[in-house]
Amino acid sequence: MRNSLLLPLMLLFSIAANAGFNKISNSGETLPLESESWSCVLDNETSLVWEVKTDKKGVQYALNTYTWFDGVSGRDNGTFSKNCYWGKNCNTQSFIKDINKAELCGYSDWRLPTREELNSIVDYYGEGDLLIDADFFPNTQMDGYWTSTSVNSIPKMAYETPFFYGGSMARDKTIDTFVRLVRSAD
Repeated sequence: MRNSLLLPLMLLFSIAANAGFNKISNSGETLPLESESWSCVLDNETSLVWEVKTDKKGVQYALNTYTWFDGVSGRDNGTFSKNCYWGKNCNTQSFIKDINKAELCGYSDWRLPTREELNSIVDYYGEGDLLIDADFFPNTQMDGYWTSTSVNSIPKMAYETPFFYGGSMARDKTIDTFVRLVRSAD
């Protein structure tokens, strides 16, 4: 009798642990947790919608990297980007424009997350070395992801969040790194 209760309890705990996120289709519909294909994730706790990376080459390819650029500071031509699928203007501003033009998950107000927002999806209690819930954020790289937050005392640098140890670190905006966009669900 005791063992027969264990499996349903473990399943209930697993569902409760994942209840903070919802999978969202490319058209903006909420999907069942067991869905195998989704484009965005809604964090119910923060009301933020996150972009999900793909393993297929294209604008959301997990291995694309970008220099940081906001129209004023950073590197606009992506000179040092090694993995940008279109080969020019490989910067965060161009990437945001492309995602907004495509209306990912039905929205056109995607942006770089703040330092605090990106750190909100760091999972220090996961089972692997990658500090993010890979059930919802597949194809995340063991590297840093740009935030929108510049370093006040050194404007040529911005913060990134590395998903292999969490927290934040400053990086020169001319160096390429990964990007995960966000938008507010409110």
